[in-house]
Amino acid sequence: MKMKALLLTLALTGTAHAETLFEYGRQCAAQISEIPAFNCMAGEEIPITVDGKPVPVDKAPARCDKPSLLPQHDAGSQGQCVPGSRALVLRDDKTAQISAICRKQVARAAGSALFDEINVISHSLKDGKTCWFTAKAKAPLTAASGIDGRWVPSPSMLTRKPQPRSPAGVAALPADKVWQTPRQVAWSQPACINCHDSGPFMYSPYIAQTTQLPGDPFGHYQPKAIGEDFKRAWARLHAFGITTRGNTCTACHRMGNMNSCKVAMDQSTGRGHQEGGDEWSKKFPQSHWMSPGNLHSKAQWDEQFSESLKKLAACCEDPKGAGCRVVEYGPKGSSRK
Repeated sequence: MKMKALLLTLALTGTAHAETLFEYGRQCAAQISEIPAFNCMAGEEIPITVDGKPVPVDKAPARCDKPSLLPQHDAGSQGQCVPGSRALVLRDDKTAQISAICRKQVARAAGSALFDEINVISHSLKDGKTCWFTAKAKAPLTAASGIDGRWVPSPSMLTRKPQPRSPAGVAALPADKVWQTPRQVAWSQPACINCHDSGPFMYSPYIAQTTQLPGDPFGHYQPKAIGEDFKRAWARLHAFGITTRGNTCTACHRMGNMNSCKVAMDQSTGRGHQEGGDEWSKKFPQSHWMSPGNLHSKAQWDEQFSESLKKLAACCEDPKGAGCRVVEYGPKGSSRK
């Protein structure tokens, strides 16, 4: 662990030029889309329930029906089941998709506009280029502190023009006072690409409670095509998809070779533990949230998916094994080998 920390420190303090937020954001705006300033409170609140019942907004249970499944490392975080997070789609059309999620990791009073982390993903449907932005509150996290989500400045603008005021007259802070630098995001652990290895947007029961999730399951995907810091930090990370002929799982979406293979595949099919999940989450059908909207009996699910799941698990272990096919990501879409 000490060696890993040393390598990360050297990477963050190296002599190579570190792009500013504006430099990275300008590239993202030019090659994908400008990201508008936005109000987290306009987003759709993500419910937190225990045995199907909503929990008080100022309480964070240790376990819940549909935990966020987000790794929690910040001091003061109250875990996977904090109420009050919000999701919103800022753009979703034929050329670009932009999704934002404003996360609470500490329970606060109803109506609080303070958040602990804000994430934005900007994705081009034309060639798959994807940009990643993160804002984090200073640790230790407390109910009295956080990021003011009433008017979040754009992290991606073509010029240094002043940030617009909100319709309610709230002034936005300078973007670089809110958003992390590209280098901070690119070298964060785990890297964005580790979890977003199947595509830019991740499905889970947590986010599926809202209507705020763009879909592009088989579209072009270039997760590290923009930003020198992302290219350097993720150079050793080779994301690709895995499938087998006639596989019923990958008929709906790609299966990434990193977190999807190692964690999410088991979490979504009743074979793995969902951190923060309660007893309700472990019972069928909610324990098997792939495929979405699953209305099968357990026997029907096994008949339709168990053999495909077994083959995928084997290919995750050895992508070059018999019957395994690799799906390479790139500007021309998926090519299967």
